[in-house]
Amino acid sequence: MTIKTIAATLAAASLCACSLAPGPYLDTKRLEPPPPPEQTAEKFPVHAIDVGYFREQRAATVPAVCPLTCLTPQTRGLYEYRLGIGDQLTIIVWDHPELTGGMGLATGTPPLPGGSAAPSPGPTQTQGATPIAPTTMSSGEGGLTVRVANNGTIFFPRVGRVKVQGMTAQQVQEALTKGLARTIRDPQLDVRVSGFNSQSVQVTGNLRTPASEAITDAPLTVLDAINRAGGALPDADLQNVGVTRDGKRHTVDVAALLETGDPQQNVLLKDGDIIDVPDRSNSRVFVLGEVNKPTSLPMNRGRLTLADALTGAGSLDVKTGDPRYVYVVRGADKTLTPDVYQLDMTQVDALMLMTKFDLQPKDVVYVQVSNAARFNRALEQITPTLQSLFYTVQLSR
Repeated sequence: MTIKTIAATLAAASLCACSLAPGPYLDTKRLEPPPPPEQTAEKFPVHAIDVGYFREQRAATVPAVCPLTCLTPQTRGLYEYRLGIGDQLTIIVWDHPELTGGMGLATGTPPLPGGSAAPSPGPTQTQGATPIAPTTMSSGEGGLTVRVANNGTIFFPRVGRVKVQGMTAQQVQEALTKGLARTIRDPQLDVRVSGFNSQSVQVTGNLRTPASEAITDAPLTVLDAINRAGGALPDADLQNVGVTRDGKRHTVDVAALLETGDPQQNVLLKDGDIIDVPDRSNSRVFVLGEVNKPTSLPMNRGRLTLADALTGAGSLDVKTGDPRYVYVVRGADKTLTPDVYQLDMTQVDALMLMTKFDLQPKDVVYVQVSNAARFNRALEQITPTLQSLFYTVQLSR
């Protein structure tokens, strides 16, 4: 048998093998390939992960900016609760129990400067008087409890209807005092909000008891809302807590608030805000390439270093991985133009630097294959064909 005959026989056998070979196969005759690109592929700069990189990062670091109004010592002093529809007020007029339905205030002591009342004990409230709000009135005190109507007003004797929606308790006190001054000489009033029913925020997500939280005269922050909801579950992603206001979602890093006490993340909540605490399904990094166990790893409270990622993937494959080319590809969830970083693990300081390089959600860590491994894999693909040719030639002889 000649060489030409052997070659023809192998070609025919290969055609039969391709048509009859087992395994998945897709007929591409009905597929139209895309047109070739009109321009060459874009090149992306690679940033080396070295000492110089961390120096530049430290110089370029700017303080975190709160996306919304946050609770600080300055904003705490400016906070005032504004009344809304459904809120409940308890009003006391000293020395005039006929206005508030109470019997124990005729000989009481007027409120101290600053609005604090110190009434003297008196007899209990008589039958038929207006009930006392249990949340604000102690034993022996009396007062008229009113609720803000749907039109934003309240009714008070000798004053009539007063528009109180959007006002503070202090402003309501001043308005009623001015109205009563027409019939009473030097009226002494105390106005307190005894029921907070008009304003609330929705707290949902990976929390123990998601619920609606009322806004009161005490400032309510995103951390307060999470704590009132029972706290976050173990798989909650506190780095990406969302505060939706006016249809726009703002990301708040509650993890930084808990770890460093960063006040620029403790957002002061307003009526209608929605706080959502997501899980960590989107806070993952992917480790691919020449590692012992390619995998995706969740971030622990929003943090994961390059050293953590490589350790979680079983480290580099010592037989096929090239330690000089460990890449981090960033920007998959923000833009189509990635940022690429490279770490050379053959350098003595690389083992320290990889523990300081913080990964971001959806980063891809890729370990390059070595040239020797690529050559060996090519040989593995060619070897069966060479063996077939060798055995065929031997049989022909």
